[in-house]
Amino acid sequence: MIMSKINSRLIGSIFAITLLIPPNFGLNLYGINFEDIPLIGIFLILLLNKLMNLNLDRFDISFLSFFLTFVIYTSLFMKEINLLNQTNLRFYFYFALTYLCVDFLRKNNYNIIEIFQPLVFVMIANFVLIIFQIELPGTIDGWISNNTNSANPLTSGRLGGFQGGGPNVIGIICAISSLICIYNITQSKSFKKHIFEDKLNSFFLIISLLNLYLTFSRGSYLAFVVGLLIILLFSNSINKKSKIYFSIGTLGISLIAIFLFPSIFLKQSNRGYLSSIAIINIEILNGTGGGNYIKEVYKDYLVTLDDDTLIDKFNIEYSANQKKDIKPSNDDNSENPAQGYLKMKFDYRDNILPRSVVSFFFSNTGDDWVQIGSNHTSGVVIDLFDNSSFFEVGGWADGQSPGGSYLDGFINDLTIKVEESTYRYYFTETNRDNSYFIFLPASKEYYDNRNDGKIVFKENGLKLKRPRSYWIAIPNETTLSGKDFEITLNLHLDNIPKGNETLFSQSSILKIDEKENNQSWKWSIVDGKMYFFWVDDIQSGYSNFLGGQSLRSGQLIADDGKFNTIISEFSLSQFDEITTSHNGFLTMAVEYGLIIVLLILLLIFYSIFSNFKRAYDIELALLFMLLTQNLTNDLVYAPDVAIYFWLIPLFLFEKSLRINN
Repeated sequence: MIMSKINSRLIGSIFAITLLIPPNFGLNLYGINFEDIPLIGIFLILLLNKLMNLNLDRFDISFLSFFLTFVIYTSLFMKEINLLNQTNLRFYFYFALTYLCVDFLRKNNYNIIEIFQPLVFVMIANFVLIIFQIELPGTIDGWISNNTNSANPLTSGRLGGFQGGGPNVIGIICAISSLICIYNITQSKSFKKHIFEDKLNSFFLIISLLNLYLTFSRGSYLAFVVGLLIILLFSNSINKKSKIYFSIGTLGISLIAIFLFPSIFLKQSNRGYLSSIAIINIEILNGTGGGNYIKEVYKDYLVTLDDDTLIDKFNIEYSANQKKDIKPSNDDNSENPAQGYLKMKFDYRDNILPRSVVSFFFSNTGDDWVQIGSNHTSGVVIDLFDNSSFFEVGGWADGQSPGGSYLDGFINDLTIKVEESTYRYYFTETNRDNSYFIFLPASKEYYDNRNDGKIVFKENGLKLKRPRSYWIAIPNETTLSGKDFEITLNLHLDNIPKGNETLFSQSSILKIDEKENNQSWKWSIVDGKMYFFWVDDIQSGYSNFLGGQSLRSGQLIADDGKFNTIISEFSLSQFDEITTSHNGFLTMAVEYGLIIVLLILLLIFYSIFSNFKRAYDIELALLFMLLTQNLTNDLVYAPDVAIYFWLIPLFLFEKSLRINN
């Protein structure tokens, strides 16, 4: 009686219900909560049906062989053996449930795409979140406000969804729903007629696309474009000429969107740096064990936290042996002297991309440069305020060098390179008040050695002591706004500044030739980390900055009298940075070893190529969408979307076995 009422649409509706239940709500019984109950229910029903009609064929035997291999391998051949590992159990459950679903569909000739169609109800529910800007418990759930006073949903926040996976997870769900609606349109003989006749499908498409946009998930945008191109290229309802126009149009619109909204698509990402750390931890056979990715990959950072914080925030414990083998990444050597060269590079436009890029370097010779951390970009072109007043070395009375901190040491020389022009300044005593000037704070009055105290020169360098007593002014011989430029300082510091200290700036507000000047930008060092601050408007001041807090920023240290760099000290402000934005299969390779992941990928691509010329265009489009986003977000681990992820490869694998049989 029960099985006679079950079909693919009902299964899809049950899956969709789980996306409307907030995560970790209710039972908390060995990791099982209310959002898991519908999945467990349909699993038990399908399992009972399979056992009552047990008749193993080639597909069953193939799946069971893989399943048993995966279970035995991930349970026994890991560095940390745990037969009841929750991450492992979830993978077993996902695999088993998707197998039972595919087996049920094929034996009842149901359409697999009908499982995805109930996602439109998830779209309506999330649209309600947007309209009423409903915030749910958790940092990435519901409507995520950006803490502005605007009530406009297009500018006041982003969609995180009910399901708890955040904008990237609800983003791929919105992309799937949008593509299903578009696919329904492409199956009609007249696209225009279908759009107006099937008003419900058109409504769902509009809602899904709007939800997708408001996730501001770049990975979901890219996945949607990939799926759309595959649908257009494979559709038999579209002639070749139209396909070319559609493809060119889609790519053109994508490029226009990048240039119109660069802050969404071109802003900096930590994924490359985080992936490079993960790759180092991959082994061929032995993995760290399910759920141990963060614990192992970021061990060098996390051991610096106290035990209570590790348990509370990460549910991680390190043994005494694990801790003693790791040296803190941030040895306290900031009090030691160091000399060398520091450079800030500002690329106004990153090749043809509409964004500015800032990077920092050090050198101990002036020839061989080492980057401090990675490149930094806000994703947009930074138009600096034009300022005709003096350049400044260090700070004075213009908002620079807050507190009582200051550069302590000597400045030997300075180089300003603007496109093809180079300007050099040597801070010798003979050049004083000639090629550079020493003024009293907040003025153009010359500093008087007799009345104001002696200025110390040593080894062709000028002592940078107490910048609030005087400031060093450099004649402004060029404009930097709208141009590429580099600033290089040759320094001999008595210590690495612990506070917030300005190295160089173009923020003097003094009048030059009666022209008013506003603050523009400054290059600062804060606890050894490099920052670039700039002013967008006078009221907000230095509210914009790049560099500093990210793990990939790097930190300047003193190392045996020379400059060097280390990874930044970890802080809880970087919690989201290390718990998101992972490559799903890279995470699996760390936790389970490279061999088992290569086997899974081999089976997936075998299924794809076996069915590439068959009438599975929408299935292939959805699969490539999921694979695309899994490159930057570990969808295979997300409870909200993992079942959808594994469903299509297993469906195509079953079809492959039929072909080869």
